[in-house]
Amino acid sequence: MKILNYKKIGERLKNLRKYIGLTQEEVASILNIGRDAVIRIEKGERKIDLQELFNFSKLYNISIDELMKENNNFDSNEVMFARGFSHLSEKDKKEIINLIEYKNMLKEKGKKNDDAGRIS
Repeated sequence: MKILNYKKIGERLKNLRKYIGLTQEEVASILNIGRDAVIRIEKGERKIDLQELFNFSKLYNISIDELMKENNNFDSNEVMFARGFSHLSEKDKKEIINLIEYKNMLKEKGKKNDDAGRIS
């Protein structure tokens, strides 16, 4: 039987909470638990039961399996962005894509200017 690493789970929950911009108090209110419980869970000082894991996973739009994995990469900026991106309106998605394309174009333009200024 595998022992849960409550400290890692707590760190992930804290990162997810911060990513979506919630305070510990807001999470406590949404999940109907005490703020002290949220603090202790995020620090890995309090065991989290299955119902609480389920509630956190629903709140943060992540599977319980992903929360419990020892070695996963779900909290990389790219994956977190993709999770948030999927909930945007089509208009907002298009605007973000346009901004990224514009940024890449400026980056390429700057790269070409740097290459042109080099002496062989």
